[in-house]
Amino acid sequence: MAEEMTSQEQPQKKVHKKGIVAGVIVAVVIIAGIGAFAWHNTPSFCGTVCHDSMGEHLANYEGTDASEGAGLAHLHASANVTCLDCHKAELDVQLAELGSQLTGNTDNLGLADRYYVDNETCLSCHGDSYEALAEKTAGLGDYNPHSQPHGEMNCNECHKGHASQVDTCGECHSNGGQSMKA
Repeated sequence: MAEEMTSQEQPQKKVHKKGIVAGVIVAVVIIAGIGAFAWHNTPSFCGTVCHDSMGEHLANYEGTDASEGAGLAHLHASANVTCLDCHKAELDVQLAELGSQLTGNTDNLGLADRYYVDNETCLSCHGDSYEALAEKTAGLGDYNPHSQPHGEMNCNECHKGHASQVDTCGECHSNGGQSMKA
């Protein structure tokens, strides 16, 4: 009779072991997925895994490129602002980039066309509205470009994320001797 119990217990132990193994595998996959998602939200991910064509932008963000971080990306890095805080990783953009990487056509991955930053994104940290930004920068005096003398312009017209800033106002006006930050 003892032999009968042992033979009946053995299948149950096998089933029990399979359940534990399956549970461990599921747990590992979930933890790995959470880790991968967390890494996805870091600048190092942008410049390594998906596309090395973004490496130059990561180097600019880190201030290790030839320009030593010209543009606002490095200033944002100093303030612990990550790539995805400004560049929203929307599914259609990511799929287009994946297609570009797979075909080797990475010329269209420039930040100006693929990762354009709109005013709403900029203003979410810099004043919430153009009017509030003008008040915050009132110290710029009569030549405050944020006072919208020609209507609301896109922030990217002057403020470049990964390139030297452009004194757009100074192209037509004396601009009071102001210079661009970074």
